[in-house]
Amino acid sequence: MKQTSRAKILIANSTLHIGGAEEVIATLCRHIDRTRFDVSVCYLKEQGTVGEKIAAEGTEVFGIPRSRRFKTDYFTALGLRRAIRSRGVQLVHSHDVHALADTTLCRLTTPGIRTVHSFHYGHYPHREKPNRRIEALCWRFLDQPVAVSRVQRDAIARLYRIPEGRIDVLWNGVDRQVGGPIPEFIARERNRGRIVIGSINTLIPQKGMFDLLEVAARLKQQSAHPHVFLVAGEGHLRAALESRRHALGLDDDVIFLGWVQNTARVMMDHIDVFFQPSLWEAMSIVLLEAMAAQRAIVATAVGETPLMVEHQTSALLTDAGDIDAMAGGLSRLLASPELRLQLGANAAQRYRENFTAQAMVERHMALYDRVLARGLRSTRLLGQWSR
Repeated sequence: MKQTSRAKILIANSTLHIGGAEEVIATLCRHIDRTRFDVSVCYLKEQGTVGEKIAAEGTEVFGIPRSRRFKTDYFTALGLRRAIRSRGVQLVHSHDVHALADTTLCRLTTPGIRTVHSFHYGHYPHREKPNRRIEALCWRFLDQPVAVSRVQRDAIARLYRIPEGRIDVLWNGVDRQVGGPIPEFIARERNRGRIVIGSINTLIPQKGMFDLLEVAARLKQQSAHPHVFLVAGEGHLRAALESRRHALGLDDDVIFLGWVQNTARVMMDHIDVFFQPSLWEAMSIVLLEAMAAQRAIVATAVGETPLMVEHQTSALLTDAGDIDAMAGGLSRLLASPELRLQLGANAAQRYRENFTAQAMVERHMALYDRVLARGLRSTRLLGQWSR
């Protein structure tokens, strides 16, 4: 019996540091059907910790050699094209703007390759001008642009005037991260009789960490139930957040843990409530991890979140920036272990039905099959998709 050859897929990104897009790439590499797809991963700048994890799990990870003549390397597209040709790559899947630009140049100069790009940014139309210009040009040459949420897809389509049906939606998915022994920093709070509210994110404006501090101050006044906020993550707002925490008298109530290795595995099974006060999201990976771990959730209704969880059934949702509503939701959960269990069980059911890692990978493999089966689209600027 003749054996069908595997399709050669190259996944490209600037770096493979900690982040939602990077975790999607790692999950895809972990679960893709290797009898059908030969997958490798390319980084254009730095490998990063997620890249190390991908390589350790058995996927080829390689970088594009940097130019020795220029501090900023403007020629990574040439190295990417050489890698595509030498490996016989059939489809390139990019996940950030740098990779999108380089992949598009390769698409225009390398006959036969097909290209897919996933948009992960969650705050359209508020996109930085340089990135907006690149995306506005390059989507026209893609075989398939992909959004990670319906809300994001609609915003991208409006911004770039993408025709209806041209951009696909592939929901994210995650593995269930089964926790180990309770970490010392949570055990210490348990021994003090405190309910643990966990938040996992980078300390950047998007994540609403200053709102978290205001909510913590309000909750300290409202709730008679002892509790603590444990925040895992690092970022450039750390010093400003610590200063505001001190001004609010919350030094013992909000603990910034810094980076926690394998955060979801270490923390998620041991917190009582997951809190996400984000100002915007596309489709949050860590929210999916909280759902998978059967945690009670209080989150802002941004991006795809209202389609991931249902208010009052599988989470408590509020408007972004609504301090009173966030504090009120957390107060309800602090007072009711039964409600925490009910919301957590319903969130886990939503995860199992829609957002497992395998479900996400199946959606990606079906997309790859469709794109590889198509004839190449025209690369002319003026044409069906550029009007």
